[in-house]
Amino acid sequence: MKRRLTLAASLCAALWVTGCQTWQDRADAEAFAACAKIADAEARKACQSDVMVNYSEAERQEKQRLIEAGKAADERELLHEVYGSPKDEN
Repeated sequence: MKRRLTLAASLCAALWVTGCQTWQDRADAEAFAACAKIADAEARKACQSDVMVNYSEAERQEKQRLIEAGKAADERELLHEVYGSPKDEN
């Protein structure tokens, strides 16, 4: 039960992160707009490509962080089931 709640919370957090425009998103949009101002077509394409690669890498890292947080929560839940909660000892 708790595992499902943790998974649901992780998915909601992922949707929240991808649904909102953060300062990083605005910075990427500004960088992309700056690339559009470059006169040389090859340099402009290279700049836009770099911005897209950096954005996708940041997105991948955020998804990985959410997955790891979910796994850590599952592990804590399992440890609580096996060993009991530390609060129960008092």
